[in-house]
Amino acid sequence: MENFFYRQLAKAAQCAVVLPGQAISLKVDLALAHDGSGPEVLERLKRGLPMSSCPRLLMTLDHAFPAPTIKDREFHREMADFARQNGIILYKNGEGVLHQVVAEEESLWPGMIIVGADGHVATAGAFGSIAFSVSTAAFAETVAAGYYRTTAPEQVVIALEGNHRPHVMARDIAMFLIREYRALIEGKAVLLTGSSVAAMNISEKMSLCNFLPESGIITVLVLPQGEEERPDLEVNVQEIGPMLAVPGTTLSIDQPGSYATEKISAAIAGGCSSGRLDDMRVIADVLAKNEVHEDVTFIITPGSKNVMASMDKLEISTILRNSGAVIMPPGCGPCPGRHFGVLSAADVAVTTTIRSSPGRIGAHGARIYLASPLTVALSAVNGVITEPPETVYEQADSNHHFPGISNI
Repeated sequence: MENFFYRQLAKAAQCAVVLPGQAISLKVDLALAHDGSGPEVLERLKRGLPMSSCPRLLMTLDHAFPAPTIKDREFHREMADFARQNGIILYKNGEGVLHQVVAEEESLWPGMIIVGADGHVATAGAFGSIAFSVSTAAFAETVAAGYYRTTAPEQVVIALEGNHRPHVMARDIAMFLIREYRALIEGKAVLLTGSSVAAMNISEKMSLCNFLPESGIITVLVLPQGEEERPDLEVNVQEIGPMLAVPGTTLSIDQPGSYATEKISAAIAGGCSSGRLDDMRVIADVLAKNEVHEDVTFIITPGSKNVMASMDKLEISTILRNSGAVIMPPGCGPCPGRHFGVLSAADVAVTTTIRSSPGRIGAHGARIYLASPLTVALSAVNGVITEPPETVYEQADSNHHFPGISNI
């Protein structure tokens, strides 16, 4: 089987060929973790020493930084000591959320094998890397051995063709794919290709690869330029509209217009899912001429300190603050439900975070809707869930578009 995905698995497994269903041991190029799963990871790593074959290991303090509790601060100090003693790369001073830091600071390449103790390490698939999310036990075992033992999954190649409409973002496309094709892609490796993907910048590709794992796929990656695969599915993105994930224990996706009377009390944007500069530009376009609704708390978390620096340079931060939004330090923000904007049982929130399950961002009674940064920003202004009109950018003041700085 000479296609890209299995060819790269075979290379990492030092096999002549790899077929779906085959047991393989992959040499790992990069292992990732963070303080969200950190205490259990650290405990297992200590038990698994020595790590003589350890791959490059990178961790971030992003789920609870700055420390909201004494226990968190104690763990931060313990993690810093352990990292220093064992040559672990630790970003511990507010550099940003794991997946954004990796994209900015690491050299990622097509076919690179990544293993991470987090559900969204496939964000690196935007670069053609092959990233697997694993349990803390499997992570510690992998780090100690230097190899990841797994079974080669089946692949599904999806060709996204055409130009998406101006009020539709990459996150909407990801939600559409989950809504329409979850049965096809669940438990598989998804390869994205097509003219639409080729036209996307790296920020949009990261948004696609960040959210698609919510469908239960094994991994997702963008097929590198020059590689050709026969698609299993072709999707015309011109036919996709804005999407909305509704509250519930299982991921259910509809359109924002179906919930246009739903009043909101909180809006949340940023983090690993939508904390890149492109996302901040979109939000600033909306807030440049509008104020956040008086009944809404709008919390915005840049994905990294580099994104925040660009926001400051381009005066995006000023626009957001002057409109009534609140900017948090770079990191996960409220998404894990640890601090920086947890919800009460009476809250209704529309967010760019990655899960809408009860209790994800605080109280179990809170209702969480997931949407694109554009839908979230418009909803924050109107005080109700708002589907972006197709003319939204025709109405925007062109002076508030922010060119000239990297989209990552």
